[in-house]
Amino acid sequence: MAEQLRNDAKELIEKYSTVPEKMRRVQEVTAQYNQKLEQYKQLNYASSKENRDQRLMMYAEIKILGWILGKPEKDVLKALNQCVVGNPLGVTAMSDF
Repeated sequence: MAEQLRNDAKELIEKYSTVPEKMRRVQEVTAQYNQKLEQYKQLNYASSKENRDQRLMMYAEIKILGWILGKPEKDVLKALNQCVVGNPLGVTAMSDF
């Protein structure tokens, strides 16, 4: 029984691992970038120690999406810093962690 499950799992992995990833359109990446910026802004207004890891992950995602879009890092950081204006903890986005 366990051997059959392993074989089934191997077959599924082999079947779907050969599917090439579809390139995303610029509009999709731009929409995701803007959505992540808005989520980042909301997280920063609800700042707490509990969501620090979530903010860091989102920060990294935004930087990667900006890189995919070909935006200069300076512009991405400016957009991130605008998300933290008025943050009671005074946290600002930095270029490196």
